[in-house]
Amino acid sequence: MLRLWWRFRSERRGSQVVEFALIGPILIYLVLCIPVFAMFARTWIVISGAAREGARSASFYGVGNREGTAKEVAASAVYLEHGEYFEWTRDVEADVSGGMVTVRVTYWQPTFLPGLHRILNPGASERGATVPLTATATFKVEE
Repeated sequence: MLRLWWRFRSERRGSQVVEFALIGPILIYLVLCIPVFAMFARTWIVISGAAREGARSASFYGVGNREGTAKEVAASAVYLEHGEYFEWTRDVEADVSGGMVTVRVTYWQPTFLPGLHRILNPGASERGATVPLTATATFKVEE
């Protein structure tokens, strides 16, 4: 009887399958996160350029309404998908004070993976499966 128990205990066939069944889904999810984070990087580059464009144009050319100029130029520089992810009246903020123009652009990037928005942005479920990416640029007002 002891011999049969020892033989059963020393059998290791199938342990790799069990280990892969436990670790495999996590690895596959991490591999699928790579293109999603690449999209995040692309979106952040676009909105940071838009914020810079808005702040720069308002600092040089905004003779009358600098805030309106900053918002309009920044919104036109965001060439990503609009609609539920970006609405310039809501997601572009401009502030002119103390001789500085500050533009803040927010884009609600969809995650495309289940649960990723809860990991990256816990507690914010008003926008569905999206993560807010925000860029800010500040320029000195040139007169």
